[in-house]
Amino acid sequence: MAKINIAGVKQGTGKYTVHVVLTEMQKIEDEQVDVPIGEAFPEFLDGTKPSAEKQGIIKAAEGIRERARDAKRKRIALQKLEFPEIEE
Repeated sequence: MAKINIAGVKQGTGKYTVHVVLTEMQKIEDEQVDVPIGEAFPEFLDGTKPSAEKQGIIKAAEGIRERARDAKRKRIALQKLEFPEIEE
């Protein structure tokens, strides 16, 4: 299960950008660690309603999740390729 984190907000003229980081718990060396899997920067106009902000942040997080899945599939495919050893 992934967790949405708000890492920051940058205020501009008439709009603001939210730094959204999606993390998930992963087992690393027998320890559960909260690992970032991606980030997004949705923009909102000043005066945006909280419900619209929430939906925009959720949509950004869903995009992060999909890109992370695509990257994992690509990594698995690349790992199946045979590479020569490089001599020093």
